[in-house]
Amino acid sequence: MFERITLTITDGCLSGKGFTLENRGRYIVGRADDCDIQLSEGPFLMGVSRHHCVLALDPPSLRVRDLGSRNGTFVNGESIGQRMDPDPVSDGDVDDFMDFELCDGDELRIGCFTFQVHMQEGSEVHQPALHFPGNY
Repeated sequence: MFERITLTITDGCLSGKGFTLENRGRYIVGRADDCDIQLSEGPFLMGVSRHHCVLALDPPSLRVRDLGSRNGTFVNGESIGQRMDPDPVSDGDVDDFMDFELCDGDELRIGCFTFQVHMQEGSEVHQPALHFPGNY
């Protein structure tokens, strides 16, 4: 079983920064103030919706679901969901989008942020992980 899951930004000026998921639950990702993982600072918000996607951690499983984002969510370069309605007021129906299982080494792209998924088992040597409580 995985003890923790680390998502690390792999490109751009924030390369190497990331955060760790250790607790079972749902994590909303986006640029809104009420997101669990807030991607909202400066030029980096380009392409990130207010409520872009949700990560669901139920060890050993980590799933992602697009929340009707305008620019979509991508896993390993493949689109897993995006709002088709051009009306920016419409958030779409979340049930229109499927969950997608993430695996160790997968690449998750949300707007201009590209993350690598690293799943660490209890027996692995733990490298210090950066925690980002809020904006970065």
